[in-house]
Amino acid sequence: MRHVLTLSLTCCWLSAPALSAELEACRNLLDQRHALAEQAIKAEIALVRTIRERICPVLSQQADQANANDRSELTIDYQALLDCRHKAEEQLLRSQRVLYVNRQQFRFYTAAGAKLARQADGLDQELRDQECPQLR
Repeated sequence: MRHVLTLSLTCCWLSAPALSAELEACRNLLDQRHALAEQAIKAEIALVRTIRERICPVLSQQADQANANDRSELTIDYQALLDCRHKAEEQLLRSQRVLYVNRQQFRFYTAAGAKLARQADGLDQELRDQECPQLR
């Protein structure tokens, strides 16, 4: 019995570094995936922002000033800003072709965003192939 326990403990002790390395590899893949997805989303946000600035330049400028200065005395009409953003998104839907839809069903209109989102989705597949737990 003592030999079986010793053998079991030795087995676990020897496999712990391998499991740790696999977990670290999974964590690295997940970090890469999150970084790519974040960059992809930022590309799309920049596109909508550009359209919003064209449609509602005064509101956009006020929002930028308020974001740059937390203590801004500027009063912003948030409903108007939200309406403007919706108009920008509607214009985007009418004027641009969707280049990619990711696994979360987010639409990408920019080449950079679409490329990054594809790469992020590819890492999702790699995470599944390596049977990584979803480390969040």
